[in-house]
Amino acid sequence: MGVSPAIKVLQLSKKVPFQMKDGESMAICSLAESMVMNGFTVDILSLNTKKHKFTGSVDKEKFSYYNAISMVDINTSINLYSFITNLFSAVPYQLSRFINDSFKLALIDCLFNYKYDYIILETIYLTPYIAVIKKYSRAKIILRTHNLEYEIWDRLYEGSKMGLQKFLYKVLSYQIYLYESKHLREIDFLIAISQREFYQFNQFYPEIKGMVMPITWNSKLMEVPIENQNKDISLYFMGSLDWKPNQEGLLWFLNHIWPMVHSNFPDLTFHVAGRNMPDDIKQIKIPGVVMVGEVEDAAQFVKQHDICIVPLLSGSGMRAKIIEAMAIGKVVITTTIGLEGIVATNGYDVFIADTADQFIEQILNLITVKNRIRQIGLNAQETIKINFDSKMMGNELITFLNNYNN
Repeated sequence: MGVSPAIKVLQLSKKVPFQMKDGESMAICSLAESMVMNGFTVDILSLNTKKHKFTGSVDKEKFSYYNAISMVDINTSINLYSFITNLFSAVPYQLSRFINDSFKLALIDCLFNYKYDYIILETIYLTPYIAVIKKYSRAKIILRTHNLEYEIWDRLYEGSKMGLQKFLYKVLSYQIYLYESKHLREIDFLIAISQREFYQFNQFYPEIKGMVMPITWNSKLMEVPIENQNKDISLYFMGSLDWKPNQEGLLWFLNHIWPMVHSNFPDLTFHVAGRNMPDDIKQIKIPGVVMVGEVEDAAQFVKQHDICIVPLLSGSGMRAKIIEAMAIGKVVITTTIGLEGIVATNGYDVFIADTADQFIEQILNLITVKNRIRQIGLNAQETIKINFDSKMMGNELITFLNNYNN
């Protein structure tokens, strides 16, 4: 079942999603690809933040599913004065940093020049632009959530020590909880990235029309993992290291898990990659640990290693890097929080470890029984084909939209 090519969509994102080096970018692009595979025409308008500045040119062949690509420069750096004054505002400080007059003008220009059927807001951060959309367009507004935003801040609050930081995390969590729960009434449809999140949003607003659509993967691009007979096993971590939950989890792994693993297998290596790696992490010197930093080709980096470590203790949403690792045929060891939103079975296509001892046990078992690594990777790929295929999920989106529009 498909839709007419006349169905036109505008995606709005708070960051430029090229070259897909982090989970948010993968989520944005995978949704566009799923829609285009099923007949949609998709344009994208992005905020080009100073923090994640995109200065290169877009690979038109790689991102051919986008019909038109536009971006607006913005500085979202934290300002202490704005932060303090915004503590008493109805708009959480996290969101207020993404409100920009130039972006509004670019959005109005898009709405004047093109008649869109749907406008997709990639995350709650784009909801401040709903008023502009409704003023200049009759397009249906879809909010695509990547996580429960308030939950990220609440978990950071729970994990921090008493003091000013803990208090501020609590204030930010409560502000965004109020905002997140109230503004669902302004949209037409919700696309939640996991069933768990959809359930929570449904509690906020029981009348909401929505569906679950996870991060997807083009199954045609999968390669069967080769059997690793001679090469030494290696572990890797990959994720944006300007994100607090990733920093927290990585440091926990390095301090409480890696020393024991390395003492048992001195030749084993752990490769840490990620954009915006802070200097204090970059300068860590631990035997067997290789601080790679940002990589040019994420998929190629993943292919070079065997076991993906995702030691998340906080955060929310769905981890795109787990989907990527499973699709490439790698073994993933992660926490229950890390696996949220992903349909997978412990011991079959992934491994779950919530304590340091469990992480150590799973790693040692895999290294001792090497032939399990390829089989788990093959199982992981099959799981992705069944549950996260791009064309299949795009077709489900079409069915959902048609049911409400007919």
